[in-house]
Amino acid sequence: MATFFSLVSGLAAEPAFLDEMDGAAPVLRLAEKSSFQVVSQHIERDEHLTGSGAEVVQLRGPAGESAQLSFDIPSAPVIAELSIAATISSNRPGVQIAARVVLPRSKDSLTGRSRELLLRGGSLSRGMPGERLQLTELPQLLSEQTRIARIRAEDRIDSREAYVTQLVFLVPGGSGVTELIVDRVELDGIILEYKSDPEIITASTESILVEPRSKPATSDAKLVPREILNLREPRRAASPIQRIIRWQGEPFEMLKELGFNAIWLSRAATPTELSEAQRLGIVLVCPPPVENLATLSQAEEWDHVIAWDLGDLVATDDLEQVLRMKQLIRQNDPISSRTTVMTCEQLSRDVSRTTDALLLGRELLGSDLTLRDFVAWLGQRQRLARPGTPLWTTIPTQVCPQRAIQIESLQGKNGNLVPAGGSYDQLAAITSAAMSIRCRDYLFESYSSLASPDPETRQRARTLELLNLRLRLLTPWLAAGKIAGGARSTVPGLSAIVLQAERSHLLIPITWSRDFRSQQELHTSGPVSFVVKGVAESADVYLLSLAGAERVRHERTTGGLRISVDSLPPDSMIMLTSDAQAFSQVSQFLRSIAGRASRLRRDVVAQRLQQLEVVSNAKSTEEVTGVKQLLARCEGELAACDQDLQRGFVEQACRRSLAIERTLSQAEYSLRNDSQSAESQVVTPLIFGVDTISEERHLQEALSRATTKTHLLSGGEFEDLQPLLAQGWRHKQLPVPGITSGVRLSPEAPHAGAYCLELEARAIDPTQPISVISTAPVWITSAAIPVKAGEIVEIMGMARVPEELIGSVDGLEIIDSLGGAGMATRVKYAPSWQAFRILRCAPADTNLTVSLALSGLGRAQVDNLMVRSLQMPRELAGRPQSEEQSRQ
Repeated sequence: MATFFSLVSGLAAEPAFLDEMDGAAPVLRLAEKSSFQVVSQHIERDEHLTGSGAEVVQLRGPAGESAQLSFDIPSAPVIAELSIAATISSNRPGVQIAARVVLPRSKDSLTGRSRELLLRGGSLSRGMPGERLQLTELPQLLSEQTRIARIRAEDRIDSREAYVTQLVFLVPGGSGVTELIVDRVELDGIILEYKSDPEIITASTESILVEPRSKPATSDAKLVPREILNLREPRRAASPIQRIIRWQGEPFEMLKELGFNAIWLSRAATPTELSEAQRLGIVLVCPPPVENLATLSQAEEWDHVIAWDLGDLVATDDLEQVLRMKQLIRQNDPISSRTTVMTCEQLSRDVSRTTDALLLGRELLGSDLTLRDFVAWLGQRQRLARPGTPLWTTIPTQVCPQRAIQIESLQGKNGNLVPAGGSYDQLAAITSAAMSIRCRDYLFESYSSLASPDPETRQRARTLELLNLRLRLLTPWLAAGKIAGGARSTVPGLSAIVLQAERSHLLIPITWSRDFRSQQELHTSGPVSFVVKGVAESADVYLLSLAGAERVRHERTTGGLRISVDSLPPDSMIMLTSDAQAFSQVSQFLRSIAGRASRLRRDVVAQRLQQLEVVSNAKSTEEVTGVKQLLARCEGELAACDQDLQRGFVEQACRRSLAIERTLSQAEYSLRNDSQSAESQVVTPLIFGVDTISEERHLQEALSRATTKTHLLSGGEFEDLQPLLAQGWRHKQLPVPGITSGVRLSPEAPHAGAYCLELEARAIDPTQPISVISTAPVWITSAAIPVKAGEIVEIMGMARVPEELIGSVDGLEIIDSLGGAGMATRVKYAPSWQAFRILRCAPADTNLTVSLALSGLGRAQVDNLMVRSLQMPRELAGRPQSEEQSRQ
């Protein structure tokens, strides 16, 4: 394993020229005879992504025109490999970069000097922090501009030997002040010689995946784990990717064997835990020892704590307390590079200044959120935070506790049910999606111990070990690579994130439309092609998965390099490289883990096969004849897989497991489709798990014959606002800067009666658009409704959202207190009235409330909101009849 991880220490993805815009004085220059005026220009030392500062320019100019801000770069020939990039932030979209090119063979008759052309290209900025604008394919741009110049000029124009001398920022004008923050300028694709400055190192011609040149180690050299970061030494650019697990009492050694290199504790680590972490070579994240902060400067045992957990900032009122804690840590902690991290519900730029890193996450498993929603939400949080704030992402490995309680209650079980876990494909998709915002460190959220012996927990442990193997394969690109855009595919909804590390590119395919309502795995069937820009035709292309690597066909086509694969495994990646040694290193790592990965794959599909056999046996033979045939085929393939493992054919065994997974997905789809044939179903928590498919069907049948025992909610017709307030309904408006909100009864086309409830939020100043909202600005919550243990209630109503809300992916949220925010029902867009139905079972005597939350700018309407207690048939799904009778 040391061979593969030695790649990380050799990462050297520095461009040929780099300026982090943190010098002593500003360097950008406004073009002469410009209609723009520089309001201010300085080096900002607080808000920057890299280096120790960023250059800030504020301009005032007319709309419809663009200012030209020039930045001198080393002269570089216009060749196909040349790439110019800049990392910027701006309060106004539409910023573009261009290259000023000198034509030494053409004279300008007016100036007598060499003619110059401005090559515009690349995309326009979207007005977001930390955007990377890139200028490529300069020979093509030069050819186009030369052709235009020849038409306009009388002089002879010769573009041979052209070279770039300046990067030009084209900044649009408009109402108010336009602010441009330039954080980083890169020039790559060439070799620059800096003989006069020995401190500047030229760009390496070696792949980042190759070991750096160094003196050979002596025979008695001591091996040090490559993944451990020595906090008392300066941090390297390519620090390890942290794969963190939330600790639930498991032995540390077991978690390390599952592939985790960090453990998150909910309290300060004990001396025993610190000693064990040091022995195993893993690191910890935990709250600081508040009562003994002074001991930090005296004991080196804390060196294996890489980050202090500052907790969850629920309200901005707690901000001062967090600041005091951070100040105390800085005064007592001898390791200044140790990170502080916290989560925050009402995120803002001021809040993000109080911590070094932010932990972001959503309760995805079981929800109706898609991967596209998740990535959009992460991007919104990234824009709310201080530019350059490191983002850690939470990966849910189980459904949230409230969903687990609901599943247990609807099954009529009173024991401690282990929350259902996500499938390997689901967790791999979530981690891949988080890479689109440059997330490097992952916290795997766990609500129960991975040391439990039950089958569900053992399956989750296998899944996480597989996922860690995949992340280790991705480490070289995540540690020091960069996002080089995306690649479209021939399959709708499927595209790929492109990571670049020196001369190696990695495509990570993602199906953006997938959701997480159930554990059912998603497989892309049939051939798939991707088109990748900026890659040489001579590059070798490989399909990578934990099953191994195989060469795939590719060809040059319009728009880039077309890569075609006959079948795309759900966790696969595509590597493009011109460096044979880079692929050799990756191939070596895959061979080293092939045996373990194949065994894990085999055990995962065997457990899933067993679950589906139990479900199919609970149905009549006529219903599942086709399913039983599929499962019988899987049993035969599983036996062949075992034989392959015994013979040592590990790659073939892994491929058989993948084929079994595809067949099992067909069988599961048939079983679920049969169970969900009714159009008027209530979406219940039982839909998530494989082992609850039969119970879900019985419950749906029972619900179709259920009658209303009692109507529990008053005022849901929304005909008069004052009685609602008198009955205990509550209206809450959260103070979101720049936004005004309100609740009213609207006569606009109600679903029934004369009025409906309308929630609205809008910008106070329409000329200052708001693109991201940190939290729902307006809520209305029903009066408390007493419910008894075991009582099944249905929340139903009509909703209308005429236009998609701005600044949020959640739309109108219907949140009940039994399910919590993690089980919210969302209505994102409904131009006409749309029904919603929510089923809940009270786990104990308690009060139920229903909240309506408008998560973004816009308006939403609700009508005929009802909460009814259901009288279930005697054959209540999953619950012994005696229990139901005992409550009647």
